[in-house]
Amino acid sequence: MTVTTQPQLETRKAAPASQNLSIEVCTSSDRANVLRQWAELEQRVGQLGLPCSHDWTEAWLNAYGDLVPHTFLLARDSETSTLQGLCLITEGVAQKEGPFTIRTLHVGPAGEPEGECVCVEYNRLLVEPAFEAAFAKRIVEHLESRSGFDQWNIDGIATAKLAAFHQHESELRLRVEPAYGFDFAKARAEKTNILAQFKSSTRRKVKRSLEGWDNLTVDWAVTLNDAVDTFHEMVELHQARWTSIGKPGSYSSPRFTAFHEELLSKFVPQGRMAFVRVRSGEDTIGIVQLFIEHRRALLYQCGWSVADSSRSPGVVVDYLAMEECLKQGLDAYDFLAFATQHKRHLANMSTDIVWATKRHPRLKFVVVDQARKVRNWLRERRNKQSQESSSQ
Repeated sequence: MTVTTQPQLETRKAAPASQNLSIEVCTSSDRANVLRQWAELEQRVGQLGLPCSHDWTEAWLNAYGDLVPHTFLLARDSETSTLQGLCLITEGVAQKEGPFTIRTLHVGPAGEPEGECVCVEYNRLLVEPAFEAAFAKRIVEHLESRSGFDQWNIDGIATAKLAAFHQHESELRLRVEPAYGFDFAKARAEKTNILAQFKSSTRRKVKRSLEGWDNLTVDWAVTLNDAVDTFHEMVELHQARWTSIGKPGSYSSPRFTAFHEELLSKFVPQGRMAFVRVRSGEDTIGIVQLFIEHRRALLYQCGWSVADSSRSPGVVVDYLAMEECLKQGLDAYDFLAFATQHKRHLANMSTDIVWATKRHPRLKFVVVDQARKVRNWLRERRNKQSQESSSQ
């Protein structure tokens, strides 16, 4: 469900030091040198988030760097030449708006063609916090200076982080998606399980689903070898589920798969990725892939048994994975963006993730917008006529 209401953005004054940040643009040929500086800056400022981390950026570039044109922006204190911020800027490949191909720029690891997309969420800048607003301003200025592009995008950014950009560019089109999740604080405080925190209807649904399975066990992949084996099994389950309904599945893309294989090798030993497998006896019901960020489990990908779809394997796997995350001492279970009824029922909180776009004046955008208005008008008219007919 797409939420069209304006998100609540943090407000702050632009950093007075903005004029003291100089920007250096590095090309893709400078990748090795930039990544070295990326690792050094991250070590200095701390791990601000996964998508802006050195490991994520390097894995993304290894998988997509030869396909998606890109540059790097390096922000330095003009007085000391100290590196204060780094950002990846990409040029979208095969991007569409309605029937039209459009040229796009993206802030962060994005811009992949359809069917290859990582779909970045909780996108952030790697920047010394005191310079965040100043760096955002310089990025906006850089994007506005690039000619030949139809629009630029900030993909999958939390509303709190969008504020730094929004104060320097107010004409952003915002698509807001709620990210539902479960805060473990109440269950932990009351020394109870998650089931007790659900609404009564959800409790009944979960209990019925659990009763449909015998000898349930839960495994948390604790070693790299375990994680590799579990990942490959999850891929098989995921692909089987999607191909059964005529869809290609995410892992039909070799680039997408290679990206996650490299991330797995880096993040699992660091405790920043985990896999939870749920079994009934010797049979795997399903597996979830979790990113761990700031003590939050982010549900990125999953796979479950197609043959057992009538017994709600998704409900069972997510519920037991949530219980396992609670036992592991994590603070929350986040379903990420693009809400479903399943996610809403298992949640007790939500936050907003935003896809922001700055369009340049183009006839193609006018045509698409008008066509959508006509389509929406026709849909509303049909719905009204249907309601009037049913009431007679």
